[in-house]
Amino acid sequence: MNIEIEYLQSIAEEIAANPAPADTGKPNYHLATEAKRLEKTIVSALANVEYFTGRDIFHFNILSKLVNICDLLFSATGSLNADVMILMDLMTTVWQIAPDQIRPNLKLPKAFIAIQQNSLTAVWTQQSELLASHGIRAKLIEIAGIPFRRFTEAKTTLYWGDYTWLKGYQAKLDIMDWRDADCNSPEEALLSLLIGRDFNDDRFYIYCKKCIQARTRKISGKRNKLLEYAECQKLVLQDTQIGVPSFDAHANSVSTRLIKWIGEEIDFIETHERDRPLSKFEFKWNVETIAFFFKLLWDHKVFGKVSLEPLSEQIAANCSSVGKDEFQATTIFSRFYVKDREVLKAVEKVLREMLEDVGRFL
Repeated sequence: MNIEIEYLQSIAEEIAANPAPADTGKPNYHLATEAKRLEKTIVSALANVEYFTGRDIFHFNILSKLVNICDLLFSATGSLNADVMILMDLMTTVWQIAPDQIRPNLKLPKAFIAIQQNSLTAVWTQQSELLASHGIRAKLIEIAGIPFRRFTEAKTTLYWGDYTWLKGYQAKLDIMDWRDADCNSPEEALLSLLIGRDFNDDRFYIYCKKCIQARTRKISGKRNKLLEYAECQKLVLQDTQIGVPSFDAHANSVSTRLIKWIGEEIDFIETHERDRPLSKFEFKWNVETIAFFFKLLWDHKVFGKVSLEPLSEQIAANCSSVGKDEFQATTIFSRFYVKDREVLKAVEKVLREMLEDVGRFL
């Protein structure tokens, strides 16, 4: 189905080429008349299209042409004059016929963005002050304001999907209970909200990475670090909402990027970082002396029923030496029967001193 709008475009081109010296507040008569005629024709045509696919294509094509004509008029003066508003009223009528069927990739008219700017500026001013009052860091507030500034600064071409994403984000902000949010702090609640809305701007992704790094940097021990990364991974997955459109439709979701990055950190720690349990005893002795000492204890039945092989594994897991954090169980086992004179003297010295200490209490 084809609706001729070339006459409307030719009128708009003539107006743009010969702008009025002053805005009279009244639209061009020919433009207004043709817009009214087209409104009735388009509404009737859409009502008579039975199949969704045909109606969708027709709806998108008509709106795209009207957006271009509206941009032509708006660019000529840079103002929301009566001629521009005639086109905006026509597009609004066409939008409202099937508001849920507008394609996300429909370009937004420049005039529409200009109309929204004042109200969006006021909304974000109020929201940013509220976030600051709850102790959320200025850096995160600045990042959270990027979607609003994308409209108020209008440096790039914006689309219908950008507008619906922003309105969904605004709705979430409006209903947030920052004092009793299901998080440890208002800042974590905002992070959760942004991940849930798939705010996949690079600046937010980097901020999230730094937050995770700050958490894990405080953790010592391989196992504890792995558990902390796993906790962060769980939180990201819990905040992720399936089917929510992304802030940037052409980039990977922030959840996908964070999960991938956390997974790579986990792999690195598992492969390259050695764990030193807090329960390890650090001896001043070398491995030969340690092994001989424990063998003496085993010979004198100090331990329960344990053979030398599992005993060597326990020693390796729980003992270290100055300058050497890790022993192999096979190394311990092979040193049980060493009779080096220096080893014997070192153990004898300690045993004599211990015996003297015990004797003073008898």
